[in-house]
Amino acid sequence: MVLVVLAGLFAYFKIEESPQTISATEDIKPQDDSISGYEQFCQNNQDIDCGAISGFMAETPSSSQVILMDTDELDENLRKQISVIAANGYDTTLKMSGDMHQLLDHLYEEELPDDIIDETITVKNAKLKDFKTVPSHKPPYWGETAKVVLIIDDMGISRKRTADISSLKYPLTVAFLSYGSNLETQMQNSRSSGQEIMLHTPMEASGKVEEAPDVLTTKMSLEEIRRNFEIMLNKFPEIRGINNHMGSKLTEDIERMKVIMEVLKERNMYFLDSKTSAKSRAEEAAAMVGIAYAHRHVFLDNNNDKNYILGQLKQVERLAKKNGYAIAIGHPKSQTYEALKEWLPNMEDKGLELIHLSKAIKVLNPQFEVKD
Repeated sequence: MVLVVLAGLFAYFKIEESPQTISATEDIKPQDDSISGYEQFCQNNQDIDCGAISGFMAETPSSSQVILMDTDELDENLRKQISVIAANGYDTTLKMSGDMHQLLDHLYEEELPDDIIDETITVKNAKLKDFKTVPSHKPPYWGETAKVVLIIDDMGISRKRTADISSLKYPLTVAFLSYGSNLETQMQNSRSSGQEIMLHTPMEASGKVEEAPDVLTTKMSLEEIRRNFEIMLNKFPEIRGINNHMGSKLTEDIERMKVIMEVLKERNMYFLDSKTSAKSRAEEAAAMVGIAYAHRHVFLDNNNDKNYILGQLKQVERLAKKNGYAIAIGHPKSQTYEALKEWLPNMEDKGLELIHLSKAIKVLNPQFEVKD
């Protein structure tokens, strides 16, 4: 039995050489309710006697890391500190050093595309100007006001940044990572501001990354994908849907994406494709299984610069007015917060309405009943 349990733990964690111990500083303060990746595993698998193998784990601790890109360019100590924040949900305070602020601003996602996905096809051939066409399906009706969905990913890790976004009393959609600590309290703060919660599901990226405490990978069997995904979902009992965190590699894997869609169908939930890969097969998998699907159009904050982010919000405005709606994704970065504080109060004057993602999903997928 112990060997079986150890095998399960090895599968759950990629156990490497024992990392150096990182002592908490005044810049990173552990919370009493912080939960390590190992403790989280035990809580999610209560049929396993973790006490019987705690001695073994103490001798060979796991090396759970936050997913970081371009790790060769990072200061090693800062990389380890931010990994601690991800693995244990440590708080980050206003007293953080400038380097730590910069790290939190930069290292939320894999390298993301700047392109806008425009769903409207414009025919520019003058010879076809009088040609009459009939659309293959009736386009969705969004009402007299163009609709905007703003999703903030990577919530629940930096408590300060999460609290900033939660303080915005607008119908944002906020996607919490599965491995933060004290998640329920943080999510309740968002709900109190009228924000909708979804799961930001860690999935394998194509680039050079380090894995988080929870991540779905192409090396997992279909059974492991289902089991680990269900563990994540069970932490979020009231949500209506999910999107992918990173995932440029996993979303290209049709078999594993189909398993994810099957689990979502069982729970009457939707999938939002963050479109971190142009080769994503998530839409195909969703159609095969028969669940509600949508994808993002704009990434707001590849650069943590307020003027850049406001420029991306201009793209959101243009696209929403052209197609009736637009879906944008941002992150709890310092300048994203500052840009949203400036932009959100002026939406009505711009002829735009901010709505939760679930409302947009229902318009885009009238054939499905999305969970209320």
